[in-house]
Amino acid sequence: MDNELPRQELVKCVVVGDSSTGKTRLIVARATKRAMTRAQLFQTHKPSVWAIDQYHRCQEVLENSWEVIDGVSVSLRLWDTFGDHEKDRRFAYGRADVVLLLFSVADAVSLHNTTRVWLPEIRHFCPRAPIILCGTKNDLRYADLEALLKERGPVSHQCTRHRPFDPKGIVSPSEGRLIAKEINAFYYESSAYTLYGVDEVFDNVVRAALIARRHHRFWQSNLKKVQSPLPQAPYLPPCPSEPRIVVPPSTYNNDISSLLKDLTCADVTFVVQGEYIHAHKVCLIAASSVFHDLFMLDLSDQLDSSSSSQDPEGQSYDPGQQQHWSSPVPVPQQHMSTSPDIIETPPDNSEHHRLPQAHPHHQRSNCDRDHTSLLEDGCLSFSPNGNTCLISVRPKTRALPTGETPSPPQLSDPSDFEDSIEGDEGLTSLTVVPASLRYLPSKVLSHPAFHSIHLQQAEDPITGRPKLRSVVVLNYKITPEAFRAVLGFLYLGSLSPEKYTNLSDVITAASLLDLSDLVSAIANIKHQEEYMNLEIAEAFLENRRDRFRELFADKGFLSDMVIKLDDGAVVTHRSLLMVRCDPMLAMLSRHFKERPCQEVILQGFRKSTFKAVLVYLYTDQCPEQLTRSEMLSVIELANFLCLPRLVALAEQCLVLSFREEAAEKDGDIGENVSHLLDTCKVHNANQLYHWCIHHMAIHYDAISKKHPRLLRDISQEACKEIHCQRWPPLYYLNEIEEYEQQQREKKRLADRSKKHKWCLK
Repeated sequence: MDNELPRQELVKCVVVGDSSTGKTRLIVARATKRAMTRAQLFQTHKPSVWAIDQYHRCQEVLENSWEVIDGVSVSLRLWDTFGDHEKDRRFAYGRADVVLLLFSVADAVSLHNTTRVWLPEIRHFCPRAPIILCGTKNDLRYADLEALLKERGPVSHQCTRHRPFDPKGIVSPSEGRLIAKEINAFYYESSAYTLYGVDEVFDNVVRAALIARRHHRFWQSNLKKVQSPLPQAPYLPPCPSEPRIVVPPSTYNNDISSLLKDLTCADVTFVVQGEYIHAHKVCLIAASSVFHDLFMLDLSDQLDSSSSSQDPEGQSYDPGQQQHWSSPVPVPQQHMSTSPDIIETPPDNSEHHRLPQAHPHHQRSNCDRDHTSLLEDGCLSFSPNGNTCLISVRPKTRALPTGETPSPPQLSDPSDFEDSIEGDEGLTSLTVVPASLRYLPSKVLSHPAFHSIHLQQAEDPITGRPKLRSVVVLNYKITPEAFRAVLGFLYLGSLSPEKYTNLSDVITAASLLDLSDLVSAIANIKHQEEYMNLEIAEAFLENRRDRFRELFADKGFLSDMVIKLDDGAVVTHRSLLMVRCDPMLAMLSRHFKERPCQEVILQGFRKSTFKAVLVYLYTDQCPEQLTRSEMLSVIELANFLCLPRLVALAEQCLVLSFREEAAEKDGDIGENVSHLLDTCKVHNANQLYHWCIHHMAIHYDAISKKHPRLLRDISQEACKEIHCQRWPPLYYLNEIEEYEQQQREKKRLADRSKKHKWCLK
């Protein structure tokens, strides 16, 4: 070999072992002094051999081969070989000073082949060469094997020689040490990924070769100080990182905004320039104080005056008045979906748009009367969005002052009504009250955005029971498109300018409704500063969330449903429960017995627990300042109601409380943690379960000393997982004990050698 320094020992090391054990990777790591990346290690295995001419072609490789071992200058030359058993390797074995026999820590078969295949071959071609047994891929012993299986590259085909990775085939150091003892070899481990043991293995390879050479060249003084191969200190794997509680992404804003397309639980209707737009009071009240003041108006006096207008016999002075009071909101039932997740939009030119013809010999039904009212108002078509009902003709009327009772118009002749509309030139500048609302209990408002509010009796599409619905007539200055934009902002918290062409109308509507956030958002859009709307949206949504909790979760304002629990009852809101909880949606809208009921019984849960879950449903936040037992009850109910985000939030709170307790008690929380294992497993709190397992595995020694009964009382499955994740691992404790024993024996021999240095032995 060329490029040898004077007085330099040349050592030839032949590296053998099964295919895919990492021979080439280990040689490259030693020759280049660089670790392999995870991506390189996970590439599909391709059998290769590291060329020996690298020492002649690459100066860096040549310089890295030079080293000084125990005062001896050495140049180490590594010979790579194929791992196929049938290959002829006699040329590689020629004049070999030492043989490095490799096996994979992650492949037990490769360890068995060391004695079955490789040892006879080595003894045949190199009978006097010392053998070093080395286990590669040491990092796989403590790595997350499941994650590695997912990250690993394509699985090798059956035609390839190497075997697939099996997590159960991890070889322990004691097994490798036993084989090394059988073949009279020294045992080491290494990793091309962490570079653990790479230099140590080859340094001891050189020592083994120099000691064998000293037997033949005993006259060389530089070989007298060479030591025997040194024992390798066991590798302590890094402490596993604490499992992180992953909280699923929030669907709160999407759930609340989906109510805008759901007409099932709508309880307020807005009349905007002849269009009926439906909405939900809970969302409007939480989003704006203006709507809160509107729906807080006391209309009981209007109901009393409406009922007292009838004579003692129970007959009204005008049948039409009673007819309009009992009629529902002018939306035909066939166009209102009774299912929360199905919104039906009537097709154009549909037969449903035709008015039913009453039989001349029968009294008109309520539906016919409603259609007659719609005919008087011109409500004969529907808008394409499915949320509004168009009025094609607006009747002539005047805005009524507060306290004035409208006189019932005479509509016996429809031609007179049409003539009166055609003769009015200033119709577009007036706020029109449809004829179907003129005889309802109402109140004229002195507000720039609202003209009047009416109470109308309608049939609940879910329960089938009659309920009161508010009908609000808006100012004529507010257009339907602008009001839909306002509702979109109130429900979603943001505004999409591409959906609305006339932002000036939206600004007008927002100004009349005193929505300063929306006005500022539109101003930012006009000035091309839309990035500033993110802060506005966050502040708006946070304020709306606080009002949801204060008004509805805590005070139960406008509640329409009762949940009975073991120790009491909690008032709730059907629309919010259905949109935020899938089991509630199925139970209250499908074919379940709870659908028509206003009271639902939940057995096995307490009132405080359900209130905590209700706060989450209304605000998307886990209630704080709960005890651990209460938090576990929340996890139980959240799992029962299929709320994985709430389960994760509760797990996060429990982990934080355990961390605080561990800081106070110096980590002595094993007893409290062990009590949660069974509860977490039953209620699918898997993240908290793994965190508890991790904590007990990391503090295994301390727990076993202070609380020895805890590890016997837990389930076998949990105990098995704790032993698998134990840190420091059991094999390390055994290895460190073996290493310390070897060090003590080495020290004893050294002391004995010094003591008898000048004596005859």
